[in-house]
Amino acid sequence: MALAQLLIDSRRRFGVEVAIAHFEHGLRGQASVEDAAFVKNFSHERNVEFIGGNGDVRQFAAAEKISVETAARIVRYEFLRDARQHLNCDAIATAHHADDQAETILMRLLRGATTAGLSAMKLRTFTEYGLIVRPLLKFRKTELESFCRRKNLSPRVDATNFVPDATRNRIRLELIPALETFNPATVETLCRFGAVAADETDFIDMQTEKIFPAVVVEGAIVRAEFIKLHSALQRAVIKKFLVHIIGSAKDFGFMHIDGVRKVLLNNLSGVELPKKLRADLKRGRLTITNNF
Repeated sequence: MALAQLLIDSRRRFGVEVAIAHFEHGLRGQASVEDAAFVKNFSHERNVEFIGGNGDVRQFAAAEKISVETAARIVRYEFLRDARQHLNCDAIATAHHADDQAETILMRLLRGATTAGLSAMKLRTFTEYGLIVRPLLKFRKTELESFCRRKNLSPRVDATNFVPDATRNRIRLELIPALETFNPATVETLCRFGAVAADETDFIDMQTEKIFPAVVVEGAIVRAEFIKLHSALQRAVIKKFLVHIIGSAKDFGFMHIDGVRKVLLNNLSGVELPKKLRADLKRGRLTITNNF
């Protein structure tokens, strides 16, 4: 609500056109349906073009064997991409704020993410869905609530956000308040950490791009070149190699990446990987093969 009103108020100042898109995930029954109707009415009252969509997220999650949270994100962003293309928009604006940023960083930290995984969301990101902009990233949730009060807005509230069941909810409701007893600026500190992690990840990615052609030759990692690298670059090369060979590294965690690294450093024969794959080292060259 705050994002929509802010963009509407800024149209003349920045010379932009605004449309509002809302996806109903089918996860919260009648409350979810009422949310969609509320957003549609909000748009019409302000003469802003509205496009709505809906889907069965649980069915999609079951079919793809992924979590409901992951499924919701996929179908939502596919809808936003389609809406952007249909309306001929230049970008998708999302309402992520500083508290969202801090929650995400903490959640990934608890799940064992590397520096790349702890990188903060950026104000602008080019993705497969198009340009994503996040105008509210620097603002705390309390600031946005204050903005809504000044504008006489009464946003819909998702009651499930206040149930300490899912990991993210427990982080928001229990962990962050506990951390704030040690450091009242916990959210700001986490956001700053994420920004530094993003900068360092960008630098490592740049260096990896430079050295990759010398380390990966004809679809294989050359051990003699690999062992010369700093450990941070070694892991980055392995991740980029996986993307280069199979199209993605998202199913490979730190243990898998480090397993491949140990094969190369210790001149071992190979290691089993997810998705029925195997890393094999022969004659100083490591390749990825199907392990059927």
